[in-house]
Formats: sequence, C-alpha cells, structure tokens
Amino acid sequence: MSEAKKILYYALGISALAHIVIIGVLEPVAVMWLTGLVIAVLVVVLWKATTGRRGALFTGLGVAICIEAIAWGVVYFSGMDEDVGREKLIRFQAPPPILEKNFDLAKQPEISEVQMEMLASMGPPDIPPDITGLADVTAVGSDLLGSVLPSTQILGAFSGAKAEELSFDQVEMVQLSETSAPVQEALSLRQELLNVGDLDYGRYQAILIQDPENKKNIRGFFNMTIIDYDLADKNADRFPTAVEELMRYIRDYSKINARIEGTTIRLSDRNLAKAPFIYLTGNNAIFQFTDAEKESLGEYLRGGGFLFADEIRKADVDQGLAGKDAGVIGTSFDRQFKALLKDPLVLGNDGDKWQKIPKDHDLFYAFFEFRDGPPMGGAPGGNVFDLEMLELRGRVAVIFSDLNISWYWGDPHADARERGLQFGVNLIVYSLTQPGGIANVSQFTE
Repeated sequence: MSEAKKILYYALGISALAHIVIIGVLEPVAVMWLTGLVIAVLVVVLWKATTGRRGALFTGLGVAICIEAIAWGVVYFSGMDEDVGREKLIRFQAPPPILEKNFDLAKQPEISEVQMEMLASMGPPDIPPDITGLADVTAVGSDLLGSVLPSTQILGAFSGAKAEELSFDQVEMVQLSETSAPVQEALSLRQELLNVGDLDYGRYQAILIQDPENKKNIRGFFNMTIIDYDLADKNADRFPTAVEELMRYIRDYSKINARIEGTTIRLSDRNLAKAPFIYLTGNNAIFQFTDAEKESLGEYLRGGGFLFADEIRKADVDQGLAGKDAGVIGTSFDRQFKALLKDPLVLGNDGDKWQKIPKDHDLFYAFFEFRDGPPMGGAPGGNVFDLEMLELRGRVAVIFSDLNISWYWGDPHADARERGLQFGVNLIVYSLTQPGGIANVSQFTE
C-alpha cells in the first residue's frame, strides 16, 4: 500500500511540474508537443513501476489528465484574452487631426461700377506726410471710406479692413455708354455696420442706408439746400415755411434725420457741389444768372446733382387757388427755367430733352405709393397733369413741376396736405437713392 501511494505521489508531482512549466514558460504550440511527450514518458515509467498495482497508475493518470485539462482550459482562455487585446492594439486608428478653419473677419466693402469709374478717372493718391491732424471718422465708417479711396484723409479706430490691405485686381472695369444706366448696389442694413450718426459731422450733406427687404426701413441724414437768385421775391417766389415743414414731416415719419442746411445759397457757391438735392421755386421772377452760375449749375448736374424746380402759386384766404393760373403750361417761369437748362453753359442739347414722368416710375413708389401719379390739388383747373424730368446717362438729374407741389408743404390750410407732404418724402428718397447720385457716390470719393 505504501508503494502504491509512492507511485501515485510521483505521478501527481510530475503532472504538476509539467503543468507549471507548460503554463509559465512555453508558447501554446510547444505546449501541445511537450504535454504529449510528458504524458507518454509518464505512462511508460509508471507502467513499469507498477507491476501488479495498476490501479494506482490509472488513478495517477486520471488525476494528471484532469489537472492538465484544467491547465489547457486556463491557457486557452488566457490566450483568447491576449489575442483580443493584441487585435485591438493593431487595429487602433488615431482620429484625423482637427483642421483649423480660416475665418475672414475683415469685411471688405463692395465697390460699385459707378464708384470704380470715378476712381479710374482720378490720379494716383498722395499719401499725407503727417496724419496727426486728420479728421476723425470712427470705426467702420473710416474703413469704408479709406478702402474706396486710400488717399482719403481719415483717422479712426480701424477694424482691420485697411486700405493698404485691399486689392482691386479682381474688379472688372465697366465702361458706361451714354445710354446705359449705372448700377448702384443698395447698402444692406443686415450686412453694413455703418453708423451714419458718426459720419454726420458736416462734410457730407446726405447719407442713406437702405434695407433691400423693406423700402421704408431706410435710415440716414439729409441736409436740404435752397437756391437763391437775383430778383426773387421771398413773398411771391418762395414759400418761407415749405422746406421747414417738409423736413419736420420726414423726421416724424421716417428714420431720416432731415434738416435745412443754412438758409439759401447761390448757384455760384462752391458748396453747391456737395449738395445732393437742390430746391428752386418761382412765380413771376425774372432770371438773371451770370455765366459763372450757369457753368456751376451745369457742372453740378453732370456730376451727379439733382434739382427739383417748382412753379408755385399761393392761395388767397377766401378764394383759394382760383384764378391763380396754377398748373398752366407756358408761363413765364416755365419758359425761363427750360431756357436756362438748355443754355450751352448749362446742359446744352441735353437740357431740351424733357420727358413726362409715367405713373409707374420709381419716383411714385420710393417710400409712399402714388398709383395715380402726383397730387393735383395745388393746380386746380390747369392744363398740366404730369411732372417732367431730364435724364443724364440714365440718371434723373432734374424734375420740373407746374403742379404747385410746394403749396402742400408751405400752406397749413392746403387741402389733402398730408398727401402732398408724403410726395415730398418720395422726392427726397428717390433722388438720394437713385444710382449715380451724389448721395451714393460723393461721400466715398471725396
């Protein structure tokens, strides 16, 4: 019995030793061969050592096989974990690098064809040697002015869109013919960051910013300029309060800060070139304009200016406008004014090409709507039913009225006065926003 136990102990010890060596040292492929070899040697040795006592041999072999099976199971499942871990390590892919986005925060102003044409005709800019005394234009307003004309003397808190950083190489120059109308891009309230209040320091007489989606959402400022001339009777040839009342109405019913620039100026005044809208009225006055005044008016109109001339009649307290010849063609003021425009020193042949303004013209829809044309209450019983206009290169430069439009503005007792004031708003808005006018060009090129 002691011999059988000894053999059994030998078998268990050898099996355990083989199991430890197999698991701790060798690879799975060698395990298979070594295990088979150990088992074969063990069987032979124990078979010879257990003659007559084979029960102990079988018991030892059974125990060894069980232990080996357990060891194989442990090795197998451990190998699976190692393979899985190794596979994950091999298949791991690093995420792609995060690309940096290029944000163009400096908005470059757009330049219209009319502005580029004016820039092309100008000489190379002179850079001032000293910038300490330059005018102050804040933030985005200075960027816009400086980008269109680098020589503009401005100083402000630049946002980054500096003039020297801009390039005009990609801008296509368009030559405008005599019959082609210039195209002016509207300034968007959503896209442009101009603060017109900052720009309104007296240098410009009007700046308006339009909303392409809402024609009444227009903001800016406007300074009205009234023309004075020799032999004009202030009591007969002008309504003293007409312009003041119109400016008040514009301020009340729009976002335009409208006011009167000074009192009156002469056509020979050098400040005429800065006025985007000039206003001239008369009744029975005699025109006596000098050659200098005529040349100045011609240069002004050809350079983008706008003139509204109105033959006026004042109403009597009792009889109204009856017997005043309001709205009658061929009056003294009518003949003198049209002769002035076709004078060779003014517009020459271009000053004789009058057209009636059709009812579908943009003038009648610029702010308020006038589907039936201009208001006719100021010219009862007359034979004139339309306004007239002169165009220069597709731009309306002059509007002439025989309809006594100013009567609505200057007479507080005028019938349907509200409608006449609304038409005055249309005149201002249309003249300042039409393509090619001083209000759209001069403030960016001076």
